[in-house]
Amino acid sequence: MSRREQREQGALVYGAVPRANLMPPEVAMRRKESARRRGLIAASLAVVLVTIAGVAGAFVYAAAAEARLAEERRITDELLATQLEFTEVTLVRGQLQSITEVRQQLAGAEVLWRESLRPYIAVLTPAEVIESMTLASNSPALPALGTTGPLRAERVATVTMVIVTDTTPRPWLWYRDWQEIETFADASIDSITLLQDRYETTVTINLNELALSQRFGTDEEETE
Repeated sequence: MSRREQREQGALVYGAVPRANLMPPEVAMRRKESARRRGLIAASLAVVLVTIAGVAGAFVYAAAAEARLAEERRITDELLATQLEFTEVTLVRGQLQSITEVRQQLAGAEVLWRESLRPYIAVLTPAEVIESMTLASNSPALPALGTTGPLRAERVATVTMVIVTDTTPRPWLWYRDWQEIETFADASIDSITLLQDRYETTVTINLNELALSQRFGTDEEETE
């Protein structure tokens, strides 16, 4: 016989669900409150654990970032120290370059007057006396001499001489001999003046770059 049939017949059935709840409501409420408190405690613990994990992760990340920053600082300090080592070398090289440039500029305008004029004076005879001489050359601080006309050669120095003779001068002979000198650029007979007892002939001789000292060599020689 099933439990349903027993209930229909009025028989007493053991183990069935009671029809009436005889437990006081306060007990049920306390159970619900206890379950809710346990849920809140579990949620709070979960929040605390997540917070701790976040703080720990942030701390680890910050420590790693600090380590990377320290490494970058170390590398930067090494680079700065290396740069300081080469700063002095760069400064010295710059000074040497400046000195070399100034030296070349000065040498490029330095004329060997004695050596250059000796062959020109040697052309003159004892009867042809130089009364005065004016010298001019290029200077680093001034514009270059350049040329004096469309048919004149490039010059680096100019010599103007006043030559005194007792007889009629023959400057074309001087010019012919001067043309054979390696420092010769060109020349001109500026004037011939007859005085009471003599002739004064003014000539201008232009010298080319071979008259320069070039004591420190040219740019091509230094490049080689």
